[in-house]
Amino acid sequence: MIYINGRFLTQRLTGVQRYAFEITKRLTAHYQNNLCILIPNVSINHSYETKNLPVKVIGKITNTLWEQIDLPIYLQQKDKPLLINLVNTAPCFYKNQIVCIMDMTIYVNPKWFSKYFVFYYKIIVPQISKNSKKVITISESSKKDIVQYLQISAEKIEIISPAVSDKFYKHNIGSNILVKLNLNHNQYILSVSSLDPRKNFKRLIEAYNFLHKEIPLVIVGSEGKVFADEGLKIMLKEKNIIFTGYVNDDDLITLYSSAKFFVYPSLYEGFGIPPLEAMACGCATIVSNTSSLPEVCDNASLYVNPTDTQSINIAIQQLLKNDDLRNQLIARGKEQVKKFSWDISARKLISVIEKQQQKRNDNSNSS
Repeated sequence: MIYINGRFLTQRLTGVQRYAFEITKRLTAHYQNNLCILIPNVSINHSYETKNLPVKVIGKITNTLWEQIDLPIYLQQKDKPLLINLVNTAPCFYKNQIVCIMDMTIYVNPKWFSKYFVFYYKIIVPQISKNSKKVITISESSKKDIVQYLQISAEKIEIISPAVSDKFYKHNIGSNILVKLNLNHNQYILSVSSLDPRKNFKRLIEAYNFLHKEIPLVIVGSEGKVFADEGLKIMLKEKNIIFTGYVNDDDLITLYSSAKFFVYPSLYEGFGIPPLEAMACGCATIVSNTSSLPEVCDNASLYVNPTDTQSINIAIQQLLKNDDLRNQLIARGKEQVKKFSWDISARKLISVIEKQQQKRNDNSNSS
């Protein structure tokens, strides 16, 4: 039996959780009765469809300590089976496990997060990377950062990239989100992400303000406690800036499909799923020239220096005025997004799992 750390199912479905959910669905289909998803006694978030998933509630703890106490105790009682962890965290001292570490953001700039968040992750991330059989990550850029900051062998790390969920290819514009927000098709600029300081929304808004606010800027994203920023909250209330908060996938697809173009001026990314989602929906993209984004977006995006407000402004003006360039990026984006597949990524992880299972069997037979 293979077990998945399913605590992510109790959290809202955003980028990191989407990665875990899409991979989990495919592992479940492959292993069928030989896989179980373990969760604490907390309600599964309504944003997931888990009807056909083999979910099992264990333990009594309901917070982050569940991973460190209840989860490993349960696994010890089951003869230490393989545990798959897909969302950056895992039991610190359980050794028969594979862990996904998305990026090294807390090391690149700890100031982007709360002190508690940085303290907790700087304790557990080095420990789980050391104790795990394999570390998976999501891009070559992240792999290099993990080797640098955690001082682990590159041979221990496997790259298993995210992709775009099937529904984003359908270009559904059936939701009423445009009516609700009083938006017109092809008459707004879009940005999507959590309100994390590294997502660089302040510079985006500053760059947008130089346009004399000709068309609305729509910002979609959830507001987490670890990303609290009062200055940004004030800027989000400025004229012609529409902050939607978190939206469901149907609304998000409509917003991507109807936007003039999409802007993602992030300061650091382990991968960056939103630009690919925009591409799948036929939306031109502007992204940063940093970390993993050139690797992910290749020639399908217009690139900016995320620390230079003028650079962001110039790129926005280019796509507002140049329909030919915008159409070229849309066409390139449709080809670029085809390079990433959840099925291929899941098969890569299955290969990693099978090798670890074989090693364990060989060791058992030789002892």
